[in-house]
Amino acid sequence: MSNNHPQGPIGIFDSGVGGLTIARAVRALMPYEDILYFGDTLHLPYGEKSPDAIRRYSDAIARFLLKNEAKCILIACNSASANAFHHLKNNFPEVLFINVIDPVVDYVRQKDYASVGVIGTKATISSNAYQKRLNGVSKQVIAKATPLLAAMIEEGFTDGDVAESVITAYLGNDHVSHSDALILGCTHYPLISEKIQNIVDDHCEIIDGPGIIATFTKDQLEARKLMAARQKPGTIRMYVSDHTPSFARLASLFFGDNLDLKEQNLAYDPLG
Repeated sequence: MSNNHPQGPIGIFDSGVGGLTIARAVRALMPYEDILYFGDTLHLPYGEKSPDAIRRYSDAIARFLLKNEAKCILIACNSASANAFHHLKNNFPEVLFINVIDPVVDYVRQKDYASVGVIGTKATISSNAYQKRLNGVSKQVIAKATPLLAAMIEEGFTDGDVAESVITAYLGNDHVSHSDALILGCTHYPLISEKIQNIVDDHCEIIDGPGIIATFTKDQLEARKLMAARQKPGTIRMYVSDHTPSFARLASLFFGDNLDLKEQNLAYDPLG
């Protein structure tokens, strides 16, 4: 099951609104590409789910995106990238899958940071995906699970006292805040990157994950001659497994009020 036609859409999925930060960066860099997005809002947050459950959800979403002629699939979720990327590659060997971890680690590899911090969901941090890939890249890797942040963002608390209090509780005077660079290991977190920057040390660089990942995706499509030959802006179609006000609000903020957003139920079969 694959579609290698350049005119097919770029498939993107996440558990909720976080992947919209990736979709926005992809749209800005490749405006003539069609985008097909799936937000699994029925099962968010993935960071609290077991690896088996994440793989089961990711498998069903991949099948849906491929059925709708996606020419590649961008896993715009760190928890799914950490726990389902290799599973999806094995199940769909002809499909180009892109995760959100490797491009960021490749970026860090080109720098000379003495210490690198990583914050993310429990599923991402406990998988050791970043820690393993960063081993040898930096002298010190400091990882910290910050599970309330994604849920807070999904509920719309990106500004005000609630957001500031939760971010401070996790990062205020913590070792991860004193690193030379900080990887936001959850695609939700760029939505509060300015507030995070206010908490961490001034010299700590917040890594721009969405921009790095969008550039990597473009490079992969160009290398495979899969860039669309289109002279007008591409379409954006979005599906969610549960229509939530927070997703609709942020999607409209990023892509306009006339967004094509539909609810789609998927069959999440047990994995064999």
